[in-house]
Formats: sequence, C-alpha cells, structure tokens
Amino acid sequence: MLSFSEKITFVIFTFNEERRIERVILNFKRFGQILVVDNESTDRTCEIAKQYGCNILVNKNQGWVEDGVTTQKVKDAVKSEWIYWGFADEMIDEKTINAILASIDSDRYDIVNIARKNYYYGQFCLEVSADRMNRIFRKNSIDFSQNKIHHFGREVLGARIHKLPMKYFVHHFISNTAKSYLSVMDRYTDIESAEGTLIPSIFRTVTSSAKMLVVNILLRRGYKAGVPSHFLLVQMVYYRFLLAMKLYEKNAGLDRDQIELMNDAHRDQLLKPFR
Repeated sequence: MLSFSEKITFVIFTFNEERRIERVILNFKRFGQILVVDNESTDRTCEIAKQYGCNILVNKNQGWVEDGVTTQKVKDAVKSEWIYWGFADEMIDEKTINAILASIDSDRYDIVNIARKNYYYGQFCLEVSADRMNRIFRKNSIDFSQNKIHHFGREVLGARIHKLPMKYFVHHFISNTAKSYLSVMDRYTDIESAEGTLIPSIFRTVTSSAKMLVVNILLRRGYKAGVPSHFLLVQMVYYRFLLAMKLYEKNAGLDRDQIELMNDAHRDQLLKPFR
C-alpha cells in the first residue's frame, strides 16, 4: 500500500514548465515532500508549484543541473535522507513507486539505480535509447564535485547499490520536434566540447554509432517501436558526430574567420592565372 514517506524528497528541475508541472506534482505529492528547483522561469511554474505546497529553490544553473554547485544547493535544501532526482518531462507509474519506496524502507541500500524509457512523437519507444541512472540516493552516497555533463557524480566508496529490474522505469516524455531537438543538442555539445579535449576518431565514431543502431533496432526491439523510435536513434547518432566535429574544431583552432582565411589561400591560387 502506497503511503507518504518522510524519508524521501522528490526533486524536480524546471524551466518554464507550466504546461507539465501540475501532472508531475500530482505524480509524487502523495508519497513524499517535493522540492522544485527552478531555473528562473518566466511563466507560472513556481506559482503552480506553490499552490500545491511544494518547496521551491530558485537556482540559475549553467545549462545542466548535475554540476557541483547546483547539486550542493539541492542537498542543502533537502531535509530528508533520500533524494529522487527528476525532471518535468518525466513520470513514474504505481508499481515503480512501490518498488522505490520498498527499496528505501528495506534500509539495505544507499543508491537505487533505475531505467528511463522514452516516448518520442507521443509514442512509447520500448527500450530504444533507454538508459540507467542512480537517481534515487541517500544524500551523502554520491559525490558530485568536479562532475561533468552527462555524468552523475561518483558513488561513495562502500555505497550499496540496488539495480531495479527493467520493468520498473521512469517514463521520459520527449516533446521536442526535429528543430527544437537540434537546438538542445547544439547547446549540450557546446558544453560537452568545452569540457572535453580528446577527438574521437572517425572510425570509432562510425563503429560506435553502428553498434548503437544494431543494439537498439535488433536487441532492444526498435523495429517493433515504429518510425518515431528510428528518428530518435537518428538524433542520437547525429549528436555523436556533432560533438566530434566541435571537438575537432576546438583542437584545430577553427572558427569562421580562420576557415575564411584558409579558403582565401585557395581562392588566391585560383586567381593566379587571372592576375
């Protein structure tokens, strides 16, 4: 039987989420305290959260939320022992909430690792591009200092991890169109390339992308999930190549002015017979 737990706070990160925040709050409010960590929204996100009695932490992040500064602010604001790390485009079903609360109540674990499965163009994509994350954890069981984008800190030595079966998962509702997704990927690859130094080889980028396609289309039954799941995979492949391109540009010192100078040298060669 589901009941309110004093042991856990459901942390939800938001930015201009008035369209979605109410459903997310309703998803969790019966089971624990909710902390909305808002990135200075300009819409009614915080107003709606206040109406439901949520605690609110306004924090201007640097484009992603698992950096050391943001995570420490969240830990300081959370009074419970456990944190659920969530977003406004996600929800969890009843059986998964039961599994999470049971894992916490057992007192046998410090971290609960859970899968996240995607919806794209409004269609469930089965396990295509599904990932896993330690998103339910005791506050001091994960160290986020010096964390990098698309990573989730470091597990503290000796932390006991419970990996929930794949039947328990976070429902991730992607609402991007092709155009808006390109904008998101451009922003994330800017951040990731600024942090990175190594340029992945073309061979490695091609082979890893091919492997991802095979795993998701065949082993994860992407062929059964329809056209949206295949478009989602195309976006994931594009991300890899876009990041590789930006890392190459960074290491080669290439920007539009530098490229234009290099092109001028070729233009001048073509003009020699005409001078």
